Amino acid sequence: MPGTVGLHICFDKRGREIEVLDVTPVAQGKYRIEETPIFNPCITLGDIIRVEEKQGIAYYVETVQKSRYVRYAWLLSKEAAASQEIHEFKRRITEHKGRWEQIFGGLLVIHLSKHSGVDAEAEMALILKRFEI
Repeated sequence: MPGTVGLHICFDKRGREIEVLDVTPVAQGKYRIEETPIFNPCITLGDIIRVEEKQGIAYYVETVQKSRYVRYAWLLSKEAAASQEIHEFKRRITEHKGRWEQIFGGLLVIHLSKHSGVDAEAEMALILKRFEI
């Protein structure tokens, strides 16, 4: 199996919501999602999904296995998104074997193990208070 690849995935049967996502093939027609989809909030980084491919498009069929991560997301101001506080928060997430994504500059998505030593909600509450968000 090859490493991470970009895959055109459609989450609706009519083919209107096609998104190119980084995925890792795990078996024929099954992929592990390596980033947060925009068009399907029920799918998250680390989920293994099954797709059916037609004419170069992978149509989502089902989630075979849910991710081991818990997902948190916050919409940040431009100032907060670029702050040292967010930089340090993302560093702590990485140190605790979590993953983070910053989408469109201001949407911060955190993925942590259920048993992580980081209280993401409490830490982010302090940051949001500091920036009056």
